Amino acid sequence: MSGAIQHEGGPKGSASQDFDLNLAPIIDAMVVLIAFMLASASYIAIGVLDAGVSAAGAEAVNATPPSVTVTIELAAANELILKVAGKSNSTTRIPASEGKPDHGELTRKVALLTGTWKDLNAVTLMAGDATEYREVIAAMEALRKSVPVVLLGGF
Repeated sequence: MSGAIQHEGGPKGSASQDFDLNLAPIIDAMVVLIAFMLASASYIAIGVLDAGVSAAGAEAVNATPPSVTVTIELAAANELILKVAGKSNSTTRIPASEGKPDHGELTRKVALLTGTWKDLNAVTLMAGDATEYREVIAAMEALRKSVPVVLLGGF
């Protein structure tokens, strides 16, 4: 008999372990979990950025290094630090304007550098752990107005 335990005679009484497992609650739980995962997947999706990584990847096609390397650091209090190294060395601090990073001034200074150094075609953007994602994206968008390649470094 299915679903019941049968007792057989004998001194120790051996019992049959024949029973049916009810799978309906397990299937119900799996359906709910799958629906939850599908609904939450759209909120987890992160947009893909067209950004390079500063010190990784294949060797560059052009064997000659650029005259200068430019690094922009997103510092505390929305200050931007523009560092130039190579044939010209300088560090320029761009203070915040009305509590926000001054992307207009940054774009002007980088455009001036690209006018001076014709082989400058990439800058490296660095940010600390406390920097918000949208601040990095805003800086990248501002830099792309004057430089074709914005690399992410220091992360």
